Amino acid sequence: MPKKSIILITLLVPFLLIILFRNQIVLTIDAWQHRVSKNMPKRPLPELPAELKKALSEYLQTHFQNPEEYIINKFKDHDIVFLGEFHRIRHDPELVQRMVPLLYRHGIYNLGMEFACRRDQALIDSLVTAPDYDQSVTNRILADFIATWGYQEYADIFKAVWQLNRSLPDSVRKFRLVGLNAFKNWSLVKTEADRRDPKILAKVHAEGYGDSVMAETVLREIVAKKEKALIYCGLHHAFTQYHQPMYDAQKDSIVGFFQDRLGLRVFKAIGQRAFTISLHSPWKDAKYEKFVYPLNGAIDALMKEIGDRFYPVGFDTRNTPFGELTDTASIYQVGYPDFKLADFCDGYIFQKPISQYRTVTPIPGFINKQNVDWIRAHLSNPRLKNTIWWKILSPETMGYLQCSHVSIEKWFSDLQ
Repeated sequence: MPKKSIILITLLVPFLLIILFRNQIVLTIDAWQHRVSKNMPKRPLPELPAELKKALSEYLQTHFQNPEEYIINKFKDHDIVFLGEFHRIRHDPELVQRMVPLLYRHGIYNLGMEFACRRDQALIDSLVTAPDYDQSVTNRILADFIATWGYQEYADIFKAVWQLNRSLPDSVRKFRLVGLNAFKNWSLVKTEADRRDPKILAKVHAEGYGDSVMAETVLREIVAKKEKALIYCGLHHAFTQYHQPMYDAQKDSIVGFFQDRLGLRVFKAIGQRAFTISLHSPWKDAKYEKFVYPLNGAIDALMKEIGDRFYPVGFDTRNTPFGELTDTASIYQVGYPDFKLADFCDGYIFQKPISQYRTVTPIPGFINKQNVDWIRAHLSNPRLKNTIWWKILSPETMGYLQCSHVSIEKWFSDLQ
C-alpha cells in the first residue's frame, strides 16, 4: 500500500471513529467531569458553643417530627403551606411524592406546583385521573414550564398523584395537582438582541410574569374556594414575610428588596394562614458568587455531631433556639443588621448532610426526534438554541446534556 494511502487512512480512521461514536464520547466526557468534583477538599464546619449545641439538641429531642409529620401538622393552623426548595436536589421532589397520599388522608386535596403552567390545567387534570398513566403527557407539561426540565423525580410527582387517584373509589373526591406558572414563549427570542428587546419580551411573557401569575392562581384556585394546599416551589417564591435582597452584579451592591414574590402576595391576602418552610440547602455568598453553608454552618455542624438519629427532621423557627441562629456570610443577611433564621422562614426541614445530596435524574428520551425542533426553539438562551451541537449530536444525547449541565454534586463538592 502506498505510503500516502497509509497516512490518509491513519488520519481518517480516528476522525471516522469520533463521528461514529460522537454521542458516547461526549457522554463519557460529561460523566468524567462529574466524577472529578467528588475529590474536592471539604470546607470546615464551625465548632458550636456548648450552650448553643445543648439548646438546639434538646429542642430537637423534645419536639422531633419527621418532615412528613411536620408538614401535615402545619395545616392544623394554616391553609397555604409553602415548601421552598433550591431546585434539582433529588430528595426534595421525592419528599413531595411521599406527601401526596398523606395530604389526601388529612383532608388536603391540592398540591400547587411552580413546575407546571396554569394553561395546562385541563391536561394535568386529565393525566392524573386517566385509567392509565402516560409519561409522555407529563413530559409535555414539564417542557411547557421549561423546555429542558426533563427530570424524573419531578415527573414522578405527577405519577404519585395519578397512583393515589387510581386507588380511590370513583365516588370520592380526587386529589388535584394545580399548575401555577405562566407559559413563556421563548420561541420568539432568536438572537441576543431579541432577548433585550422590550417588545419581544412582552410577547414572551404575554400570559404574565411568574410570581404574579402564580399568586393569582393560588388565590383563585385554592384560597377563594376556602381550601388548603401545599405549594411546592423555589425558595425565593416561597417567602411570605422575608424580603429577599436584589443584588446587581454590575454595581456589586444591593439595589433593593423583592416586594412581589408569590408568598408575599399570598401572605398579603391571607396573613398568618400562610406558612413558609425552607428545605435545607447551601446559600449563595454576599456577592452571589459561590455557595456557603447556611447560617454560618450551625445546622450542618450540629447534625454532623449528633448524627442521623435526629434527622430527617422538620422544626419551627419562630420562638425556638433554631430561629435565633444568625448568618454573616450569605446574600440573605445583606441589608439586615440583625438577621436571624426566624426572619427568613417559619419552618425548616433538614433531610441529610449536603455531601450526600444528589442531582435529579434526566428522563430518558425527554428530547427525541419528534419534539427536538420544538424544544430547541423554546430554549430561553439564544446561544444554546443556535449551537452547532444540535446538528452533530442525537436528540437523546442533547436531552441528557441539557439536563445534566446542572450537577448538585459538582456545585456542592466542597461542602460537608
